[in-house]
Amino acid sequence: MSKDALYPDPPHLTIAVWSPEDEESVFGRACDIVVAAGCVPAGVVESAPRGRQYAMLQDLDDRSTAQLGADAFDAVVHGRDPVLRPLKAGYRIKGWGAVVVEHLLGTEKEMHPVAVSLAADRLGLPDSSWKASDRKAARRLAQWATGVLRELTVGTGAVYGAIGVEETLPTPSALRSGAPVGTVVFVASALPDVQALFGAAVPGVQWPTGEFFPGWHPFAESPVVVDEKRLPAASFGLGRALSGWAG
Repeated sequence: MSKDALYPDPPHLTIAVWSPEDEESVFGRACDIVVAAGCVPAGVVESAPRGRQYAMLQDLDDRSTAQLGADAFDAVVHGRDPVLRPLKAGYRIKGWGAVVVEHLLGTEKEMHPVAVSLAADRLGLPDSSWKASDRKAARRLAQWATGVLRELTVGTGAVYGAIGVEETLPTPSALRSGAPVGTVVFVASALPDVQALFGAAVPGVQWPTGEFFPGWHPFAESPVVVDEKRLPAASFGLGRALSGWAG
């Protein structure tokens, strides 16, 4: 068994969403989305017995990792195993290596964000050091990640999401406590007031289920100016708007 399939090379690019829907169902749909985006199952899955409450994966002392056949892997990641629930599922993609679908840090009372993580490649380097070839490679990965986020927002009922390097996606309660959501952000149409907050900081792009705010130039179609002073209030406003949803 190769656990490398669950551990991309650092630093990590993380594409994450938070949905109020059942997180196991969201996890399975995220697995379908990465396959549609060109990933191939590696057969490695980290799982835990059903019925366990946790904030961090490390809270689950009885979690385990296994190399499974195709049918068993598919059953676990889609919630059809009667005993185990998935925590991480390993995939591979040509050119970028390991891709992991995983649950991020959460709380025992909220849905955990679901993420797709892989090596950040050039996006993990200071853009001031990029040569022309680096810029092209960074743009290619950014476009792939943006496409994955778009599909996650359509396919999982996501209320918000983000893309970042070595960043987690805060839960609603963490946002209300001051955690930032980042500069490459999605906000669903159900939260128009929050979209306005982010729109005051980052020019937005309309997506099928909301608005995408690409505040980092590899993710934007044209040069973008970000008013970073407005982002903390936008993140807090997002958490406050979700106070009746979870947490």
